[in-house]
Amino acid sequence: MLFFLLVGMFVVDTDMAMQKKTEVKMLLELANHHATFAVDPILKTEGVIDLLEDEAMERFEERMNENGGYHREQQTFVPGETSVTTDPLPFTRYYVDFRAWQQDLELYLRYNGKDLLQERVVPGAVRPGGGHLQVTVVTPEGEQLHLAPKTMVGPSHVVVAYVDERPFLPLLPGHSFPVVSVEELKH
Repeated sequence: MLFFLLVGMFVVDTDMAMQKKTEVKMLLELANHHATFAVDPILKTEGVIDLLEDEAMERFEERMNENGGYHREQQTFVPGETSVTTDPLPFTRYYVDFRAWQQDLELYLRYNGKDLLQERVVPGAVRPGGGHLQVTVVTPEGEQLHLAPKTMVGPSHVVVAYVDERPFLPLLPGHSFPVVSVEELKH
């Protein structure tokens, strides 16, 4: 009987992790969508779509607070009482501008147990239809997590967050996974 109870709790814990992943992905995408409207109005009149990065971050933070109850402290979103995660959500962002969106890009990040840091950015081949973006996150244990590649269709704002949550029950493993949002600038 105890065995079935433990299996049931493991299934519930796994289901909660998947729900958190879906919710965090949705929060990032909604916030990033709002952020990508922060385009330079002067350059836009000249036909150049470029991001005002400070305004974009303000817009991103605004939506993370409105939709998820998070507030930003440097490179971390701290959850509120109603947030989907209970532990801080470290993040990093990268802007692919109008001169580089057709070029492949490999973004290497490292999660050190507290912060999500950009290690290196490697440009690649040029593709007229839009470059491929590959994000790799290295965990504290050295495991490389490769997120599904994305194709950029214009200047893009990339946000990657790392969920590192305590388990539902202390005997179960925690939940740790990266989430990415890539949004084209809106014009």
